[in-house]
Amino acid sequence: MNPFTYSRASDADQAVAEISGKPQGKFLGGGTNLIDLMKMGVETPTQLIDINRLPLAQIEELPDGKGLRIGALARNSDVAEHSLIKERYPVLSQALLSGASPQLRNMATMGGNLLQRTRCYYFYDPAFPACNKRNPGSGCGALNGYNRIHAILGQSDDCIATHPSDMCVAVQMVSAKFR
Repeated sequence: MNPFTYSRASDADQAVAEISGKPQGKFLGGGTNLIDLMKMGVETPTQLIDINRLPLAQIEELPDGKGLRIGALARNSDVAEHSLIKERYPVLSQALLSGASPQLRNMATMGGNLLQRTRCYYFYDPAFPACNKRNPGSGCGALNGYNRIHAILGQSDDCIATHPSDMCVAVQMVSAKFR
C-alpha cells in the first residue's frame, strides 16, 4: 500500500478545502470499496479526508411529503431498516439487505454505494494494462477476454464493465432523490 496522509474534517467547508487542488485526495466514509482498491493498488490516494463526523447521515421526509432525503453518510444497514424506507420503498430496503453482508452494510454508506467502482477483474488487476476505467485509452480487456460478470446490454467498444450496486437499480426504480 502506498503512503498517504490522513485528516478528519470537522465540517463540509474544511473537507472541500482539504481536497481542493489535490487530484489524488479521496474522501473516506465507510471505506468498504476504497480500502479494497487501495490494497490492490488500483487506488493510490496521497491523502484521505475522513468525513464520518459530518452531519450527513439523516433519513428524513421531504417537506412536501413526496419523498425522502437520505444523507450520503447514512449507513446502508440504517437505511435498509428505517421504517419509512421499509414502508414506502421496500425494494430499496431489499436491495440493500441482499447486496452485502451485515458487516459491510454496517460500515458502507449510501454515498459510497453510489460511487463504488466496478468489480471487473481487469479493473482490479493493475498488472493488466487494458482497462479504460483505470488507464483511459488502453482498451477493454473484458471485450474479448473473460467477461462473465459484464454487461449484456448497454456495452460500448470502450468498456463493458457494469456498476456493482443493487441499491442504484432500486433507487432508479423508485426515482429517489439523493442530496
